[in-house]
Amino acid sequence: MQNPKVTIGVILFTGCEKYLNYSIPSLLSQDYENIELFLRDQSPNHEVYTWLEQNMPDVFDKATVQKGENRMHSGGHNDLIAQMTGDYYIVASNDMLYPSDFVSKIVSELEKPENAEYGSASPKLMQWNFALAETDLEKSKTNIIDSCGIALKKTHHFYDLGQTEEDKGQYDNLIDIFGASGALTVLRKSAIDQIKYENEIYDELLHYKNDVELAYRMQWAGMKCLFLPDIVVYHDRQVAGDENMLKARKNISNWAKESSVLGHQVTLMKNYNKGYSPLVKLETSLYHLAKKAFITIREPSLLKIYKKAKDLTPEVNKKKEKMQIKVKPARIESLMR
Repeated sequence: MQNPKVTIGVILFTGCEKYLNYSIPSLLSQDYENIELFLRDQSPNHEVYTWLEQNMPDVFDKATVQKGENRMHSGGHNDLIAQMTGDYYIVASNDMLYPSDFVSKIVSELEKPENAEYGSASPKLMQWNFALAETDLEKSKTNIIDSCGIALKKTHHFYDLGQTEEDKGQYDNLIDIFGASGALTVLRKSAIDQIKYENEIYDELLHYKNDVELAYRMQWAGMKCLFLPDIVVYHDRQVAGDENMLKARKNISNWAKESSVLGHQVTLMKNYNKGYSPLVKLETSLYHLAKKAFITIREPSLLKIYKKAKDLTPEVNKKKEKMQIKVKPARIESLMR
């Protein structure tokens, strides 16, 4: 009997070329045979496609390389998911280094009967010191955590679990997590078919927090996320976590901060439930009042995003009506930290 087919999707964009001599070969050298690899170039003039033609021509024989309009992370992966023929879809990133047994280990775990209830999965992501990769690839692999999945607090603050911490195995006993980081998510095709809205898997209103919203929606549909700490992938993260994004940092664009605020608002509009406990309601209200006060004082230009989110209410509500709610709020609360 043939092993389940795995589709891997990677979005390419301007500036990612420096990673591709590492990330693409590490995906093509997997010890799992039944894989289809999609590479979608969304750069303005498809310069990454041209770079591949000139520098890695063999890739075109081993992967499906496409040119596409810039539909950001959400739209790009939605387009690739619409083409997939696999039983699993891996939302992969171009700035990662993948071990050769990455896919085989993931499939092995998800195919276990006791893990049938998990609609998604996440390996452990570690920081990749890319500056060292060319001189010493092994030394470039750090022991600093990039993400052990998405976590949420009772305040509805979402964050990458363990990010910037030294890995001492402190999260290795976790099995059930809220969701997988958007940098690397493994999805069952059956789960995708169950939670998609028309042709959307990721909500295309969102450019940031799209992974959070997808994780939340999957949890409501009763599909858990499996954390696999023994599978390690290295990631050279381009943008720090959400908490830093809201601070007045010169190296974070207004567009990124605006997208983060909008993503958070839309996620709550679709997924926050009135059935939560009084404690969760109180902590969520206080946190978001404080957050809006911070924005008012430090980043007043972002206040317009609250109006933009409100204007999206009719579209958000149409999607919300199609959501599957199969678990009680207490199940979601059990995942809050």
